[in-house]
Amino acid sequence: MHTEETRNEFIELRAQGWSLRHLARELYVSQRTLVDWNRECAAEIQALRAVELEASREKFLPSREEELNRLARLHKDVEDELANRRLRTVPTDRLFRVAAELRQELQQARLNDRSEEQFSRPKTNGHCDTATLETISKSGRLA
Repeated sequence: MHTEETRNEFIELRAQGWSLRHLARELYVSQRTLVDWNRECAAEIQALRAVELEASREKFLPSREEELNRLARLHKDVEDELANRRLRTVPTDRLFRVAAELRQELQQARLNDRSEEQFSRPKTNGHCDTATLETISKSGRLA
C-alpha cells in the first residue's frame, strides 16, 4: 500500500505534466497503480492544472503589458520624429518603414492579448465542484 503523501505527490507532479512512466520511476509505484490513480484523481489533477496555468498567466501578463507599453512608447517616439522631420531628409523613408512595422507589431500584440483573454478562463467540465477549486486556489493544493 502506498502512503497518502505519495499519492499527493503523484497528483502534484501529474498536474505539472509528468508522464506516468516518469512518475513510476520517480515515486517507485507501478504504472498500473498510477493509471488507476490517474483515473480516480482526474478531477483533482485537472483542477490543480487550471490553478497552475492561471498562476503562470498572472506571472506572464504583467511582462506582456510592459512589452506592449514599451512598443507603444517607441512607436510614439518614431511618429513624433516623423512629424518633426522635413520630407527632404534622406532617412525619412526608413522612419516611415519603422513606423509601419511598429504599428503592425503593436496591432498583432493587441490581437494576441484579446485571444489569450478569451481562452484564459479555466473550464471545469463538471469534473470538479466549486469547493474543491476554492480549496486549491487558497492553499495551492488539495487538502
